[in-house]
Amino acid sequence: MKLELCDKRKAIIARDGHLLVLGGPGSGKTTIALLKAQQRCSTLKPGQEVLFLSFSRAAIRQVLLRCKEILTPGERRAVTVQTYHAFCMEMLEAHGRLLHGRPIRFLYPSEERLRKASFDGDWDAERQRQAVEQGLYCFDQFAAGTAELLERCGALRALVADHFPMIIVDEFQDTDNDQWRIVRTLAEMTDMFCLADPEQRIFDYREDIDPRRLDILRETMKIAEFDLGGENHRSPNAGILKFADAVLRNQGPLPVTSDVKQASYWPNAFAATVHAGVIWTFSALRKKGVEHPSVAVLSRSNSLISDLSAILSEPHSYNNQALAIVEHDVVWDAELSAAAAIVVASILEWPTGLAEETLARTLRLLAGFYKLKNAEEPTKKAADNARKYDEAAVKVSKGEGPRIDAAKALVVAHAAGITMTGDPVPDWKAARRLLQDIPALNELFREVRLVRLFRATDALAAGLGDRWLASGSYVGASELVKRILEQERLIAAERDPQGCVLMNIHKSKGKEFDGVVLVEGAYKSSFFDERTESAPFERSRRLLRVGLTRARALVTIVRPQGAMPLVD
Repeated sequence: MKLELCDKRKAIIARDGHLLVLGGPGSGKTTIALLKAQQRCSTLKPGQEVLFLSFSRAAIRQVLLRCKEILTPGERRAVTVQTYHAFCMEMLEAHGRLLHGRPIRFLYPSEERLRKASFDGDWDAERQRQAVEQGLYCFDQFAAGTAELLERCGALRALVADHFPMIIVDEFQDTDNDQWRIVRTLAEMTDMFCLADPEQRIFDYREDIDPRRLDILRETMKIAEFDLGGENHRSPNAGILKFADAVLRNQGPLPVTSDVKQASYWPNAFAATVHAGVIWTFSALRKKGVEHPSVAVLSRSNSLISDLSAILSEPHSYNNQALAIVEHDVVWDAELSAAAAIVVASILEWPTGLAEETLARTLRLLAGFYKLKNAEEPTKKAADNARKYDEAAVKVSKGEGPRIDAAKALVVAHAAGITMTGDPVPDWKAARRLLQDIPALNELFREVRLVRLFRATDALAAGLGDRWLASGSYVGASELVKRILEQERLIAAERDPQGCVLMNIHKSKGKEFDGVVLVEGAYKSSFFDERTESAPFERSRRLLRVGLTRARALVTIVRPQGAMPLVD
């Protein structure tokens, strides 16, 4: 790919040693980093590579797309693009024995949540003990373990530096303390190329992410700095970046631009206004010449995202115009929805055995749902529910009556029987309806309705249909559904954004879309929340800027009437 470079970019490519390149969204930081990597490829020895580190799989996908545009096939083979977690996991797998004299094993997030929920004591101390005594590392200990490896072993530092004579670090402003230890240690022996946007610090509410990270870099390392400023190649003819920067800096009046539209609603018109805003955004993008537009619908909270999904899944009317259902995908952490779906699958198994076996399994899975809920957000109610359903499962397995009312209702439902037709869709709905009919289990019913957001409904129907054809029953359905949902979630995490996608703003970082619809709720998910932050809401403004600048061509902002102005 032939690119015309300005003098500043030529200077970046020509400069040796450590580099820091600053720039906003669409300023070309990734492109110049890959051009620098291309230049270094010509000097690499056999077996050497350039390493490109970023935070998310979404960001990795964008980098790989740029690699195809800029680098030759041979050059691409010499550039390794990884997330921090993947890099650290490989380091621990290959060399972790050096830390404690035993192979390293990994404890993944969902399993860690369950262990944490059942552990009575200091979980952080317990995690550290497991790492030292058992070689068992939790997901967010990967960087700490790798940092310790590199700090303690000079030979390993030399080995990594020889393999990767240049390392590109994306989104450097968001590196946490352990990731910074890795960068600082390797910088003693290899060239670091750091990319950063100081205005996109949206994770500094975490104690391990220092808001002074860029200053610490400058103080610690001799580094050449280049600023690409407000250059914007993502949407070069748009006013989106100027609008976003005005919101960030709280500077009025807001720029007037046709690329940012604002709509307000009264509370009783929320659903119709949001629905119309999404459809209008797609229509406007097509009029701009985008043949197959991608649109992200963003809010600050997962709870509002769930509401928005329900809104787009139903027809509405706006100004007497009928609004069709909008097919969409949702990106979020959906372990609870999956856990609820496995409970439903276990109900499908009721006709395959006695209550002592099948109903006890459902009660154990109910306990698992509440253990997971308690692990995600610890509450006495969730912990009590987990304990009570476990106790009910033990009683039922012994042929005794449970004490908890919801379990008693399930015993009655099991005794009444559930009719299966062999058609997975109505059978699934019949099993799911039991959760709706028992008030204490309505929470699971609401969660399991969101399984459609996995885009796994076809795979579930096919898998359950095959099971029925093979055995005339849904025996083993709970394990089948668990496996299908895990697989579909993994595929969803790797899927490129297409069509309409819903997610919270934090998850949108590193992604790009043709259009963005930013939604503020009337009673939740406010853009500016005085209960959690004081004016001028600097953290919220940085987050809004991230959401706004995910768009290449068009932003639609939907807010309640009387909401706090975007700039004051």
